Amino acid sequence: MRHLIEPEISTEFRHDVDVLVVGGGAAGMAAAVSAARSGARVMLVEKMGFLGGTLTSVTLGSICGLYGRRGDRVQRLVRGFADEVVQRLHQRGCEVQPKVWLQTASLPYHPEPIKLIADDLMREEGIEVCLHSLAVRAIVEEGQVRGAVFESIDGRWAVRASCVVDASGDGQIAALAGAEWECDVDDLQFPTTMIRFGGVDTAVVDQTDRAALHRHLEAAVAAGYDLPRTAGGIFSFNDSVVHLNITRVSNNGKPPDPLSTSEMSMAEVDGRRMAELYLAAFRDHVPGYENAWLLDTGAQIGVRESRRITGDYVLTEQDVLGAARFDDAIGCCAWPVEEHGADRATRWVWMEDGTFYQIPWRCLLPRGREGLIVAGRCASATHVAQASLRVAGTCFAMGEAAGLGAAMAAADHGGLVRSIDVQHLQAQLTTRGAFLGRDAPEEFDDHGQNAGSKQ
Repeated sequence: MRHLIEPEISTEFRHDVDVLVVGGGAAGMAAAVSAARSGARVMLVEKMGFLGGTLTSVTLGSICGLYGRRGDRVQRLVRGFADEVVQRLHQRGCEVQPKVWLQTASLPYHPEPIKLIADDLMREEGIEVCLHSLAVRAIVEEGQVRGAVFESIDGRWAVRASCVVDASGDGQIAALAGAEWECDVDDLQFPTTMIRFGGVDTAVVDQTDRAALHRHLEAAVAAGYDLPRTAGGIFSFNDSVVHLNITRVSNNGKPPDPLSTSEMSMAEVDGRRMAELYLAAFRDHVPGYENAWLLDTGAQIGVRESRRITGDYVLTEQDVLGAARFDDAIGCCAWPVEEHGADRATRWVWMEDGTFYQIPWRCLLPRGREGLIVAGRCASATHVAQASLRVAGTCFAMGEAAGLGAAMAAADHGGLVRSIDVQHLQAQLTTRGAFLGRDAPEEFDDHGQNAGSKQ
């Protein structure tokens, strides 16, 4: 293999900030706002041309992980910054009641308002945002991460920071900084290309539950449609448009390597072809879709799992299903283990009714690296535990804690994140409205109405 030997490059430091946040998804948005509200000078850098991450570039149909279930009631488990996003969705005319399905609940949403809400929040808090910028190097000095180098249309540039939050989803900064990580390409969750169909009779669709949809799509498979998945989430937002989380993209029967440019390029193309396949199958076999047409697919494929950074603590399957408690808890989650494997079904492993687990602060601290906090689906967890932890609701919670912790480290500890007072961090999160699991959660009744606190 031939190699190009590049000359040494002199890179301009364009910015000097207290907290650098890399990645503008649910975790990155929350981290940037949380840090700025603590008085830190914050820069947020994102590779896309808009913020919101998976919520806006992939599009999900609903925000998962905000809630748990206790009998016929919905528990509110992710509060704080997430509450503000929900409130702003309501102010923009969006319905913000949880939708109950299977043994859980999630919040249907429109992706475009999320972009606008993110823009508003960044402007209001004075956060400098750089879009269309890809991280290519971490700046590490004596084991402490002190910034990052980016490449954009206007060249290569650097940011020096007292503390860095890696909310890239792929753990890009942590990996570039030499942190430990895992990504077993033979045991990854499969990605999904999200789809929207227009021309749908949503009155009929709303009468079709998940079990009926599964029967219809299995009939399509029997008729010759090679569908890799016959169960999924469908959310309707008006009288003719539905959002579908239904595809499963593979590379010769295996998950495409999320760290391979060539394999992910093929996955993007295959996902769009699969959208047309599902359109034909739905038209022929699922009531309400007889006149459907393909409105769009997500701007990028939905990757569920790539790098999992090894932290001071690794969250396990036993922690998730056993409703674990931690002294350094910074958030809570009741989302089930949702594992998208090779067959047409999705494996769901549910927690006991009314239970949830806590997320420890140590899961956000990459082992052997200082000045760096990770938040989002790249946080420290096993493959199975990550299948619960990775969803957007918990990313909001992890991001809010990461941003606040980074601001505290930058202000008083020279960016050393392990030097902060975790109890003070928890107290500040609670003051901001976050739920850490110390009391019983507030609940909605089975109609999605606020049923008051059950403390």
